[in-house]
Amino acid sequence: MTALAPPVPGTVEQESEKPAWFWLMLWCLFVLGVQPWSSRVAAPQGSTGSTNSLAKGLLLGAIFLVAMAATKPGFRTRATPASTLYLLYVMFATATAFLLAEPLGPLMRLARFLIGLLLIFLLWRPLVQVPERLIRAHLWAHLLLASTVVASLAYAPSQAWRPLRSLGAGYRLQGVIIPMLPPRVGEVGAILLGLALIGFLCRKLALLPAAGLVGLGVVLIAASRTRTSAAAIAFGLVLALILTRKTWFGRFFSLAVPALIGLAFLTIGSLHTWLLRGQGTQQISSLSGRTTSWHAVIDEKVSLQTAIIGHGLGNKRVLLRRGEGDIDVMAIDNSWLGLYWETGLAAVTIVAIALIVAWIAVLRAPTPYVRACGALLLGYVTAASLNESGLSDLSSMTLHLLVAAAVCDADRIRHRAKALSS
Repeated sequence: MTALAPPVPGTVEQESEKPAWFWLMLWCLFVLGVQPWSSRVAAPQGSTGSTNSLAKGLLLGAIFLVAMAATKPGFRTRATPASTLYLLYVMFATATAFLLAEPLGPLMRLARFLIGLLLIFLLWRPLVQVPERLIRAHLWAHLLLASTVVASLAYAPSQAWRPLRSLGAGYRLQGVIIPMLPPRVGEVGAILLGLALIGFLCRKLALLPAAGLVGLGVVLIAASRTRTSAAAIAFGLVLALILTRKTWFGRFFSLAVPALIGLAFLTIGSLHTWLLRGQGTQQISSLSGRTTSWHAVIDEKVSLQTAIIGHGLGNKRVLLRRGEGDIDVMAIDNSWLGLYWETGLAAVTIVAIALIVAWIAVLRAPTPYVRACGALLLGYVTAASLNESGLSDLSSMTLHLLVAAAVCDADRIRHRAKALSS
């Protein structure tokens, strides 16, 4: 019997699958990279603008290179219809950016957006192909973000509480270790709460860890005093439960519970105080001043070219002129008006179709757990997009949309493959 020498490394194909924790770590870093790192000093009240764009771009680039190095040559991937539409959006915005007076800023943001989309394609086989794996990674990523917010209370308690000032009375919790404004803290808590609750109801999480995650999510929403996140996650949970309940009683119960919770906020003194946040009637009716900037965007007279291609990606604020030379700058804080202002009506149409296509993918997902998680994320995005910006850029809101579409599309493909093999 002839003995063969051992093969020279690199000359034969070998299985080199990375462990699950490696891809989980990459996803956590990816979610960290799309968060708006907004500090207390850099972002004024009412703003959801992002700082440290260069650092985030370098982080995403490093994650992309690591994922590329860890992926086998000739790997298989899949682009969901929603991600394909977002690729079309990036291409359109890139082409129109050269028509702007200062295209460099929008082009850098679009390059970062493209890297994020390509990274999702790279992670198809290790994460997205098994939808439950990506949902678990998304939950762990938000648990990591929530842990940094809690650690901020011990690290710098004086900086962790942000005064409301002109937008009400009291303080709101924000991130310090990873700079996050209160709206982002509320969003992290809301997603953590929603995914943990659905995981428990679908028997993917045990009672004790689910209770801990839900409790942490409630604390973050309450301490950040973020009404948008509370309303958006309630809307997402209602949709998730309605779409997965098989009986009319279950669907009625899914509507009755949030209705009773809403009634409690209106009648119980402490909850009502939290809801009002020390604001007067005028501030409540104007949604903390948001409607002022919305009216300014709608009333702004622009040329046909500007209406089609916008003012440039990253231009998320509008100038308000009052009286004799009194100029103020306000965040738009509405994803759809922000899309129109930044990238024009054509971009609004593309992203709206992407959202509709993502909802179709959710409705077609055969597995109740995956369908519920997809409905939760898309319900949150649909509701929060009316009161927060994000769908025009690579943001946490855009990532929720892409994750929901990806897991539901992968679930349908898996179910179809099982049906063909049986």
